[in-house]
Amino acid sequence: MNTIFKQNIILAVLMLSFAAGIIAQEAKSKDAVKLFIKIEDGIGTGSVDKFSNYFSQRNYLSFTNGAAGYYSANQSYYVIKDFLSVNRPISFKITNMVTETATPFAAGTLKYISNGIRTAATVFISLQMIDNQWRISQITIN
Repeated sequence: MNTIFKQNIILAVLMLSFAAGIIAQEAKSKDAVKLFIKIEDGIGTGSVDKFSNYFSQRNYLSFTNGAAGYYSANQSYYVIKDFLSVNRPISFKITNMVTETATPFAAGTLKYISNGIRTAATVFISLQMIDNQWRISQITIN
């Protein structure tokens, strides 16, 4: 009887631990979604300030204008701001988002005006967890 009681206690503790892990993962997933929404809004309106606080210290950026490479958080701000000032956004919509992973990512379509011509590009964004906070690690606009 004592052994069965101990087994039930162990089972209950394991179930609670598993549930706590799931809840923590869901919270991280929701935080990633919130960040993707900020990025979507910022890129869509050409307002890098809306998400610039979330750059990691080393970000990979690649754009249709040929700019590609690793940039610091400060450099990333200006590279993206310059790109969006020349290529004025009309809209940006994330169409695919995967947040239930260690490195969440999203993809969408940016519609913008470049040299008076309306055009579209695919945007890819990935995040990484740094100091228990999601940070932008990559933005590609092609």
